[in-house]
Amino acid sequence: MDRNGEILASSSEPLGKRTYKSPKAFSSLLGYWSSIYDTAGLEKTFNEDLSISECSKKGEKTGATLKLTIDSGLQAKAYQAISQYQGSAVVLDAKTGEILALTSSPSFNANKIEEEWEELNQKEGIFTSNAYQNGAIPGSVFKLVTSAAILENGLEDDVVHDTGSLKVDGREIQNAGGAEYGDLTFEEGFINSSNVYFMTEGLALGADTLEQTMKKFLIGEKISLDFTDLTSNRDFGDYSDNMVATTSFGQGNTLITPLHMAMITQSIANEGKMMKPYVVESITNGKGEVTKKGKSEELTQPVSKETADKIKEVMKKAGEKYEMKTLSDGSKIAAKTGTAQRGDGTNNAWMVSFAPADDPQYIICVNHLKTNEFGIALKDSVEGLYEHLLGTED
Repeated sequence: MDRNGEILASSSEPLGKRTYKSPKAFSSLLGYWSSIYDTAGLEKTFNEDLSISECSKKGEKTGATLKLTIDSGLQAKAYQAISQYQGSAVVLDAKTGEILALTSSPSFNANKIEEEWEELNQKEGIFTSNAYQNGAIPGSVFKLVTSAAILENGLEDDVVHDTGSLKVDGREIQNAGGAEYGDLTFEEGFINSSNVYFMTEGLALGADTLEQTMKKFLIGEKISLDFTDLTSNRDFGDYSDNMVATTSFGQGNTLITPLHMAMITQSIANEGKMMKPYVVESITNGKGEVTKKGKSEELTQPVSKETADKIKEVMKKAGEKYEMKTLSDGSKIAAKTGTAQRGDGTNNAWMVSFAPADDPQYIICVNHLKTNEFGIALKDSVEGLYEHLLGTED
């Protein structure tokens, strides 16, 4: 069930057919249970708890009830925002790390898993989540990490002259659209999302320093959560200047999941403290006894409060540049977009964000993969999700 007690998946008898509510929105997280094709997702991870098979030995009449931190209404709205794309949406509580929505597209109907099995297996990636299992090129949302390295290593006062491109190892690398910004401070480089600024500073930092900052954000490390092991890719190849420069603005070999990018954004919004995401609020056995309780837990502190606050401020100003709407409760949205070129003529469009901007309560990360759109195209979807959370929308 969801955090409000709404039943998401249930069966009325042992080994009976499982019934799923809103399967398209939830299947990438809940997975499926099948007498023919076994289990996947949360159904697999918590099968031992949910199953009735051992209950008779314990004097219990039913399997356990798994209560999630997910809000089903928010999950449905998040899925609606991405359902026409290949992509995902993640919503976290900025203070606790609770996962409020975690959805992916394409998805499948778990109620018809057996009838549609052969057809589903013809679709690439249908059974893996773009939200937490499939890493993607991040583009400019990665500049949050490079910004942390710049601020933590004394380069904040540098002024970079941006002529629209930078030659690195004989290769000319441009800003988006070839834009020229002239002399840029850190704030101006961030708000304008200047690739030249971040490449210049990334090269000044050097591969080792940038890599150490990535490690602090747990990029390239395995992160064990209550429902999955989260992985990402930290790869500097031959440590050439070209690789350092492209990594600095999110176009290197680094691959990262939206859930991990939401965690990085959460640490910026939460005074530098990265909370450990969790999806299980509680598990209650057939006797009504709570056998597991989810809890808020600090995972690591990748940056100082001072650094986090400075990045928060430039994210607030970036949100203003994107003309993010003022929500009906009067609060504003801080954000950073990203448009990663895939090399096949399509993009990965990203937006990471938090709101209210002055006292962050929620983190939202949305991406569309293999699209011709840019990160700013996600604006309406992100605003709609915040309106659901903070505004007057029912």
